[in-house]
Amino acid sequence: MPCCMNRETSIFLDLIRIVAAFAVFLSHASWHAHTGGVLWQLASIGREAVDVFFVLSGFVIAHVVATRETTAKGYVINRIARVASVSIPALLVTWGLDAIGRAYRPELYQGFCCDNGGAPVWQMLRNLVFMGNVWSAGVSPGSDIPYWSLGFEAWYYTAFGLLTFLPGRAGWVAAAVLLAAGPGIAILFPLWLLGVLCWRWHGVVLGRGWSWGLFLGGMLGVVLAAAGQQRHGQIYDDFAITAARFGDYAQDYLVGGLFAVGLVGFFGVSRAFGPLLGRVAGPVRWAAGATFTLYLFHVPLIRFIVAVSPWPVESFGVRAAVLAGVPLVVLLLAELTERRKAVWRNGLRRIWGT
Repeated sequence: MPCCMNRETSIFLDLIRIVAAFAVFLSHASWHAHTGGVLWQLASIGREAVDVFFVLSGFVIAHVVATRETTAKGYVINRIARVASVSIPALLVTWGLDAIGRAYRPELYQGFCCDNGGAPVWQMLRNLVFMGNVWSAGVSPGSDIPYWSLGFEAWYYTAFGLLTFLPGRAGWVAAAVLLAAGPGIAILFPLWLLGVLCWRWHGVVLGRGWSWGLFLGGMLGVVLAAAGQQRHGQIYDDFAITAARFGDYAQDYLVGGLFAVGLVGFFGVSRAFGPLLGRVAGPVRWAAGATFTLYLFHVPLIRFIVAVSPWPVESFGVRAAVLAGVPLVVLLLAELTERRKAVWRNGLRRIWGT
């Protein structure tokens, strides 16, 4: 297994993270209820972006386990710090924004997000421990619809940690963990593991022609698959053994597989992008440091803007507030959330006695 990744690959992954996060943001910002349907062509690309995120997450976790988080204690502390630094503020902010928004325009929240799982405080508490989607429960924390994927990832982190750090028959324990989460979560764990497989391929030298072919073919394939997708539901919908449901899962694996192919190809041609990526490294790394915050905060912020705005959603003011204002607010929030994960990590180390 390789011990590190080169600088070009690290910057490229940050760039992919930015593109995927903005794809999710724009897919929600383009809803008719949010901006009157401006950029409606992008409304369906969010699921493909999440497929990419799953593979990317598996790759990054495999990397940090191989290089930095080499003990169970270090793995647990760093995973909690990374997640909690954004998820807990997101739950608190969502609860506050939703309370204000519902006071102004309750109809915007009825049937959209907030009618399942009991009172808002119980929705938040359930998602605090990532139980919102176990066995297809479908309980979102208020208007923070994108939070569902964190409810998948937390279980994947747990299963992978058990497989990595527990001796003996830990695989059975990991399987039991995923069984407890339910088939709707477990069925996409192999997609996440594709990222781990990519990490194991990192450093394997392929021919230059093969590398270019895999890179360009994989990345173009993701774009074409996203453009031609025909979905029947959302990932977090109830699990069902139907042709439509498994057709959606097949498309998830197609997109994730194509991205994995492109990523493996990039390893062999990464040096060719060195000069270009080197020039943009600073801004890319800085912007990537706000993508988790963008992902978890954007829908509650958008819905709040629509609720309190005196203008219709088709107006320039609302569209500007959503498309430009939300990213700017997120950059400020990131200074208090994911850019402060070291504070969380140090606090956890003191609590743990490390």
